[in-house]
Amino acid sequence: MSQAQVLAQGAYSEAAQQNFTSQFGMENPNDAISTYAKIMHEHTKTQLNTATSSARRRSQGISPSLTSGLSVESVSSNGS
Repeated sequence: MSQAQVLAQGAYSEAAQQNFTSQFGMENPNDAISTYAKIMHEHTKTQLNTATSSARRRSQGISPSLTSGLSVESVSSNGS
């Protein structure tokens, strides 16, 4: 598998720009951006739903007596 050369300017690579222009028609940039935004919105919704489902599955195994003494602050501070 060959790797495409990625050009970097400052802290940003140009690979994303190159991929965008190759996948979306640039003859109408507003339509291209709109289509990309819709795709990313759907992707974000899917990721959020997956994370929510996973969190629900994890929390189902915890009994209320175990979580009664926990607060949001204590859970988040222990997790970092």
